[in-house]
Amino acid sequence: MGENFDENFLKEIATRLTEWFVRYGRKFSWRKLRDPNMILITELLFQRTRAETIEKVYNEFMSKYGDLDRLASASPDELQRFFSKLGLLYRSERLVDVAREIKEKYGGNVPCDFEKLLQLRGIGVYVASAVLNFGCGKPTPVIDKNVMRVINRLAGITRETEARRFIESLYKFGDHRVISYALIDLGATVCKKTPSCNKCPLNGVCPKHLLKENEWRMLRKVVGKNGEIRLQEQPITSKRSIMKKQG
Repeated sequence: MGENFDENFLKEIATRLTEWFVRYGRKFSWRKLRDPNMILITELLFQRTRAETIEKVYNEFMSKYGDLDRLASASPDELQRFFSKLGLLYRSERLVDVAREIKEKYGGNVPCDFEKLLQLRGIGVYVASAVLNFGCGKPTPVIDKNVMRVINRLAGITRETEARRFIESLYKFGDHRVISYALIDLGATVCKKTPSCNKCPLNGVCPKHLLKENEWRMLRKVVGKNGEIRLQEQPITSKRSIMKKQG
């Protein structure tokens, strides 16, 4: 669907998002990163945790474990003191496992390849997309539920495959990193379930399509019996979808 939208409409959206983000986007230190290894570690820290919560321990954690070699050499128990502050203690083991797998398969360098990233244990569509977009410099849509909400209202889209095409169309008119962060922040702070349209930079151009979360279909990594990877659009409310979020 995205490729069928009027280019003036797309350009206006991209321009407004960019201008809004420069003024009002959240200023997290990790958003200056351009290293795929550090982006991967950061995104794994974020899983199911608010960015504001991660911020409290982020600098301390990265100063000690912000390198895949050091992380691969750590034991999950060493990381527990960080994750005990964040909850979800299973992530300490996941981080160490992923770091060791990358060291073994790719010499400690995160591959800038979507399929190779998905082959890694614990890496799903969102994290792989974020690594490519923010770390590898490859324009790749990064879509969570907040972003999907924005695209639903803005374009009437309810399927992630279509949302990705729409966002790719926006990238033609601005920096892909800035547009991606703007969509993430807009969905997290303004275009919530109960939106603050008067604060939205897209107010006036957004058609405000009816929110249809029950029709959303988000891409999930599904691992077959023989280890083969495929992507499947699933309802966000299904038990299977929730389980597959963890890649």
